[in-house]
Parts: sequence; C-alpha cells; structure tokens
Amino acid sequence: MNFNQLWVLAPFSIVILIIAYLEIMMIYIFIYPEEKEILLLILHHLLLLAVIYSFYKTSTTKPGTPTQTDTEGDPLTTQRKTCKFCQHNKPVRCHHCRQCNKCILRMDHHCPWVNNCIGQNNYKYFFCLVFYATLTSVVYFCIYFNKILKNPPTGKIDTYFIIFAATLSFTLMIVLFLFLAFHTKLISNNQTTLEYFEKQREDYNKDIVSNFNEFLGPGCWLIPY
Repeated sequence: MNFNQLWVLAPFSIVILIIAYLEIMMIYIFIYPEEKEILLLILHHLLLLAVIYSFYKTSTTKPGTPTQTDTEGDPLTTQRKTCKFCQHNKPVRCHHCRQCNKCILRMDHHCPWVNNCIGQNNYKYFFCLVFYATLTSVVYFCIYFNKILKNPPTGKIDTYFIIFAATLSFTLMIVLFLFLAFHTKLISNNQTTLEYFEKQREDYNKDIVSNFNEFLGPGCWLIPY
C-alpha cells in the first residue's frame, strides 16, 4: 500500500474510530435504559442512520463532469476558458480538480473525508451529511453531559472515558455547527467554497428560495434523495 492510498484511507478511518468510540460509550451508559432513554436512543440512531446514508451517497455519487451539452446554447462558449488539463471549454462555474484529475461542474471543494469532489450532483448529499452530523453530535454531547451531571467524577477509570466522550462530542458539535453555518451562508448567497475564497466577480445570487433550490433541489432540502 503506497502513501497515496494511506492518505485516502486515513480520514475515513478517523471517522469510523470516532463513531465507534462514541457508540461503545453509549452502549456502556445505556446497558439498562429506561423508557424515556429508549426514545432518546431511537432518535439518536435514526439521526446516525441519516449520517451514514448521506455519507455513502456523498462518497459514491459522481459530482458531475462537463459534456458538450453543458456548453450548447451558451453565447459565451468561445470566450470561456479552456481547461489546460482536459482541453475543453469550461461551462460556467466549472473547475478542474487535481485530486480527481477531471473538471467538476459547479465544484465546491474536494473533500478528503468522503474521498470525493463536492459538486453539482452530490452537494445536496454533502449538505445533508453536515446537517445530520451536527444534530447527531448535539445528541451525543447532551447524553454524555447529562450522564456526568447525574454521576459526577469519582476517580473511576470509566468516568474519564465518559468525560473524554463528552469533550470529543462537544468539539465535533462546535466544528460541525460552524461548518454548517458557513455552507448555509454560501447557499444563501449562491456561492461555492471556491468562489468564496477566490473572490470571483461574477454574481449568481438570486432570491434566497431560488438559491436553496438551485443547490439542494426543489422539495424538501434536508432529505437526501
């Protein structure tokens, strides 16, 4: 296994380890759950299933590559830049990803955590992934924090494992919330991450509903279908 393969597997392995640790601690806490706790566990695992499904769809859905039809009818086709790697005219908002070695339609960024580019065809799955991961981390933190309040640290080793789980889930909650807020702002302004940091002059902003429909599709924006 070469370095590039290890680099691809590392983020995925970290995600699996974090989920596994938090779930093991959850099982330890709720060995004999009460009725109210069972409802909380059902909610938690429904959110976790949404995270896993969104992760799978984000990782396996092709982000979209340009074809001839993407530039047909564009009066500015001849004025568009030609990709020096792919050697074809780039449609509007198209960028070349060096990691994937191809042009991506409305490319947002290349995400190592899902080993895929985030583009026109899988951005909705990515946004749902961030949204449900944020909610799941909130539930994790509330459960562990409540456990610590009910049973203050006594010096036993298991208490420190629970404190670490609470700290980890709190950190994830803050990071994911900021990431979710950032992408919500981008959508509301009809921007991609690349466009935001490159400070492109072209303005695609419409009204807020149209912006969300363009990025997340019509209908329910938070159902990953």
